[in-house]
Amino acid sequence: MSSRRVRVTGLGRPDAGVSRTKKQQQNQGLPRQHQQQQEAGGGGRAGREHAHHLFDELLRRDTTSIFDLNSALSAVASESPAVALSLFNRMPRADLCTYNIVIGCCSRAGHLDLAFAALGRVIRTGWTAQAITFSPLLKGLCHDKRTSDAMDIALRRMPALGCTPNAFSYNILLKGLCDENRSQQALHLLHTMMADDTRGGCPPDVVSYTTVINGLLREGQLDKAYCLFDEMLDQGMSPNCITYNCLLHGYCSSGKPKEAIGIFRKMCRDGVEPDAFSYNILLKGLCDENRSQQALHLLHTMMADDTRGGCPPDVVSYTTVINGLLREGQLDKAYCLFDEMLDQGMSPNCITYNCLLHGYCSSGKPKEAIGIFRKMCRDGVEPDVVTYNTLMVYLCKNGRSMEARKVFDSMVKKGHKPDSSIYGTLLHGYATEGYLVQMHQLLDVMVRNGTQPDHYIFNILIGAYAKHGMVDEAMLAFSKMRQQGLHPNIVTYGTVMDALCRVGKVDDAMSQFDRLISEGLTPDGVVFRTLIHGLCACDKWDKAEELAVEMIGRGICPDTIFFNTLLNHLCKEGMVTRAKNIFDLMVRVDVQRDVITYTTLIDGYCLDGKVDEATKLLEGMVLDGVKPNEVTYNTIINGYCKNGRIEDACSLFRQMASKGVNPGIVTYSTILHGLFQTRRIAAAKELYLWMIKSGIKFDIGTYNIILQGLCQNNCTDDALRMFHNLCLIDFHLQNRTFNIMIDALLKGGRHDEAKDLFASLLARGLVPNVVTYWLMMKSLIEQGLLEELDDLFLSLEKNGCTANSRMLNALVGKLLQKGEVRKAGVYLSKIDENNFSLEASTAESLVFLVSSGKYDQHINSIPEKYRPTAKSRAVFSQKKKIQGCLMLPVAMEL
Repeated sequence: MSSRRVRVTGLGRPDAGVSRTKKQQQNQGLPRQHQQQQEAGGGGRAGREHAHHLFDELLRRDTTSIFDLNSALSAVASESPAVALSLFNRMPRADLCTYNIVIGCCSRAGHLDLAFAALGRVIRTGWTAQAITFSPLLKGLCHDKRTSDAMDIALRRMPALGCTPNAFSYNILLKGLCDENRSQQALHLLHTMMADDTRGGCPPDVVSYTTVINGLLREGQLDKAYCLFDEMLDQGMSPNCITYNCLLHGYCSSGKPKEAIGIFRKMCRDGVEPDAFSYNILLKGLCDENRSQQALHLLHTMMADDTRGGCPPDVVSYTTVINGLLREGQLDKAYCLFDEMLDQGMSPNCITYNCLLHGYCSSGKPKEAIGIFRKMCRDGVEPDVVTYNTLMVYLCKNGRSMEARKVFDSMVKKGHKPDSSIYGTLLHGYATEGYLVQMHQLLDVMVRNGTQPDHYIFNILIGAYAKHGMVDEAMLAFSKMRQQGLHPNIVTYGTVMDALCRVGKVDDAMSQFDRLISEGLTPDGVVFRTLIHGLCACDKWDKAEELAVEMIGRGICPDTIFFNTLLNHLCKEGMVTRAKNIFDLMVRVDVQRDVITYTTLIDGYCLDGKVDEATKLLEGMVLDGVKPNEVTYNTIINGYCKNGRIEDACSLFRQMASKGVNPGIVTYSTILHGLFQTRRIAAAKELYLWMIKSGIKFDIGTYNIILQGLCQNNCTDDALRMFHNLCLIDFHLQNRTFNIMIDALLKGGRHDEAKDLFASLLARGLVPNVVTYWLMMKSLIEQGLLEELDDLFLSLEKNGCTANSRMLNALVGKLLQKGEVRKAGVYLSKIDENNFSLEASTAESLVFLVSSGKYDQHINSIPEKYRPTAKSRAVFSQKKKIQGCLMLPVAMEL
């Protein structure tokens, strides 16, 4: 039969086509030709020329039938639709089978307009189109997400043309609907098929049910999917392995491995043999739920079944369980399974090795990870980009970005092209460690190699600049980002605002916040927290509170940590009333108040001298179901002691144990300090003895409190006995311990003992600090031993201790008080040499000395730069005395 044909050109995507079976072709006596036709289907210019040559040979033969030509066309179409269409245009005649091949070629190549043109030719020719004619069109429409159009053709147009859709037609529609997440409509269509079946229509087959079941599962409708599965069984339909695999995957993906195991057992009971894919789905589902031990048992079951002709585990099976064990930290078991895999003759792939690498790196075992990497290379498994990135991520996270660079260079040398994420890993490592020069160099390499910075890269750069206080550079990178057509995301804005807040430019940060809003971005919790903390740091409490309210109004509920940080800021600034408002707000926005929340506000009340309010809050805390800890009690006890309410402190101290909170050494030390401060020496000693009897371990801080308390209450001999006992047991003493004892001895006029104690400092491996030297120097000045003073000052510098401004000012002030003007001048020069300023008390002593007129003959001993100022201050002081209101200077202007 011959007919006029539509000419079709310009196509070019290879895909599968329509062809006769090999048996049919052999019956036609064309096995050799068919083999040649298959060879002619190869791509490329040579393949096209070969196809045209064979087709020419067929056209020259008088005996060539339309079937022969269709067979040749179909064979070529399976490899190259473009070549097939070129050959179609040279055919002298065509039949319905020819057009079916053409329609398939056009549809697979994505040229549905040409496919419909060919279909139109079929209809106009008068042929009765078959379901197989429409199938490629239906597939093409569904592939282009035009399933509704495909349904219109199948359910309305095809019957109108006398063509009844078959199960294959319906299955195409069902898959199209499910691919568009329209599984409910697919279910309705399936039931339509079942209704039509009772009227002699097309019954659904196992593919129909499986397709819809899978669609429902993908949309998370597990119950509906299982109901349809039951319905399938009720209809006498036998599910196949694919049906069960869909169910297994659906339940495992939804975190229900227990139900999946039940389905797997039913599968086996019903005589459906699980394949490797079935097992692998179940293995992954178990591992995803941290049930890798159960997965390992299932893997061994597979191995046992394999010896009885069952389904052997493959590389995916082993890799899945190895990865599950590694994620749960069972590294030894994972490596044993890896060895077992090798013993079974299974060759691990790159993914297997990557899992091991990631597991060992995540567990902080770089030595083992490097061993795995070397074994991987020895076994001929080529590392991929993921392999190198895993090593680089570990090295960068552990401050070893220079080593990560060597891994990067090795990767490039092997021919792998780094992508943005690889560059980002190394850039982030450099940024974290402060290697900004190397960061810039790598960025240049990245751009030269054709990889443009994306949001992730710019965020790294801006964050690096922010961390190092380079706000101008951060803002420049922010501008360059826009210039390259990248719109800052919420992370970028957050990083920029953090950079600005770090240097106190909170107003600029707020401007960026306003810009963020105007660009349609929604600020997240990180942005709000950054701004609120920045505002608090700049004492802009009203704005901070306003922003917190806005944050909550936007539905971003801050967590407990955020509120605790805010409370701490307010309490440290003495804004305890505002802190209480924030504390109450937590209840209104349903944020749990924890022990830190209560303790922070309690501390705020104590710092503000409102210990009774703190006590009420402690009671409310207990009623709220939050158990106070040792820090909570210590805070209030310390508040009581500072306010001289030692009885209340002791009462609360005694309550602690009854409330299930054992006092620690800090608690005891606080009570001891309070007792000594209120001169309750007997009670302090009694508590000290009770602590020893109870086996409480003392630290040096506690001993310092006791020693200082004894010395301040004229019990220096008791303190000395305790001090010497500590020395005998070689207790680790501090400079402060010696300073307490030296100060007490000097105040008691026991200068020789103080000197001996001072000398013993070096013998115990301690170096006297500024306070120690000042105590000794002050004593020497009081005794008039100025030469010894100079010698001691020289020894200070030799021992590596540096005199600070406070010490030098104190020395000058003490010397001036004693009338030692010449010596005071020497140390005034040292203040000047070190660019220190005179403290108010030193300046006042200097003014008093000049105004008294007693030491005019020594005035030249004072460094020249101080003399006019001192004289002018003295004149000013005399004038004020005449006016009857002496005005003391606060500081001397130099």
